[in-house]
Amino acid sequence: MVRISFENVVAHFTHLSGCDVDEVNTYISLIENAWRRISALLDENKASTGCIASAEYAAGTYAFYDYICTQHAREKIICTLSGKASADVDYKGRQEAARALRDSALEVIKPFMLGCDFLFKGVDG
Repeated sequence: MVRISFENVVAHFTHLSGCDVDEVNTYISLIENAWRRISALLDENKASTGCIASAEYAAGTYAFYDYICTQHAREKIICTLSGKASADVDYKGRQEAARALRDSALEVIKPFMLGCDFLFKGVDG
């Protein structure tokens, strides 16, 4: 398995999400999952030092997309000055942007990945 830097993946996630250290620690399992998945899919025979940075960025975008989906799934309640509660937070635009970013980052490293057709067929969701 090709090893990509977990610290670099965390740095990319932090930059994309704008999370502080405490928030990053809350989502560390999402980041670890993305790091492990991308590491496992890289082909040792095709991967070079040049693709490692792209793979780390792709793992960061993968974690960022999962983070946005997590945020979207949470119930967001906003209280107005008059005391009314509203749950009108729309993450659809952010989710679509995160998906497009993730998909483009994965496309860059596709030539260095093992049997990843299923991954690219499934990126619509």
